[in-house]
Amino acid sequence: MKTKVLSSVGAVTFLFIVLVFWIQGGGQAAENSVPMEFDATPFRTYNAVVPGSPLKLRHFISESNEINVSSSLIMGEHEVIVVATQATKFASERLADEIEKTGLKLTYVLLGHPHLDHSQGASVLKQRFPDAKFVASPAVSRLQKLRMSDDDARAVKRFGDNAAVPSVPFEPIDYETLTIEGREIQLWNDQYGDVGIGHEDEPHTVVYIPDLKALLPNDICYFGAHMMMGGSTKESRAKWKQQLRDYMEMDLEVVIPGHIPRSISAQMTAKGVLEHSHSYIEAYEAALDSSETSDEVIVKMLNQYPQLEHTSALYLGTYLNFKETHRLFFNPRLESAVAYLPKSFVSWADQMMFNAKQEELN
Repeated sequence: MKTKVLSSVGAVTFLFIVLVFWIQGGGQAAENSVPMEFDATPFRTYNAVVPGSPLKLRHFISESNEINVSSSLIMGEHEVIVVATQATKFASERLADEIEKTGLKLTYVLLGHPHLDHSQGASVLKQRFPDAKFVASPAVSRLQKLRMSDDDARAVKRFGDNAAVPSVPFEPIDYETLTIEGREIQLWNDQYGDVGIGHEDEPHTVVYIPDLKALLPNDICYFGAHMMMGGSTKESRAKWKQQLRDYMEMDLEVVIPGHIPRSISAQMTAKGVLEHSHSYIEAYEAALDSSETSDEVIVKMLNQYPQLEHTSALYLGTYLNFKETHRLFFNPRLESAVAYLPKSFVSWADQMMFNAKQEELN
């Protein structure tokens, strides 16, 4: 009898191990983050609108399977400041090449918000430009440092050998302005935007360059792409939209979104970026209010915006808003296994996982 029990326990244990490995094999392939071809659309360069100013701004954009991340090169005659790095090693190496092409000294790399798709590439830039200072607002720096080990683990799982690891800590600067060759760059801290698994008031720093009438709002703005709305609340979205309306009242020549397909960057205008971001948030709120499930929200947004890229942000953000934590793995095999479990148990497990991860990262 004892032998039969042990045999049954062994069989169950074996089947459980097989199930775990089967589920793990159903995730996204890391090599999918390496582009096989490149968009030929030139990176746009903007000149100062203030007479006598030497400043220029170049907009670097990664490829679609690199999440269309924007990095901005603020250039003077002798130095350059970079705002936001990239998500992967390969994209970051190309960004480093673009910096080297300027022939200017990289003095600062500024992080506008503590998400790995804008911070991981710092490891590549640190190797290529060891004298550069990697900086962020005190609030952004604190969260980025807290999340480094988790970000590295997620980057390796998602990008494999293409992961830009280990993370580089961004040191806190409690400034409202930076200068480049005597010209002022304003830093507006504690703005509202993309949250992810953070709290609704997770900090963003917006960069404003008066000489260029240019606004760099990170993931507060998107263009030609679905926006990451996960973790936001009705209250935080109201503040987010008010910021966008405030930006619309400014005399702006350039607004650089956090994500944009490179192929449509020539169509980008300051007004267009702000209007797209504002109208998308309102459409998403309407979909949330009229839907009972995450899948309903996603279908409504895909139908309303069939031409937009960056659909991963729509799926990820909506799963977060419905606390469907197991779906964040984007693993069809896991979802197949979960389908056999009681819904009440799945909801409980999702909530526990969400609470634990949010506490760990904040």
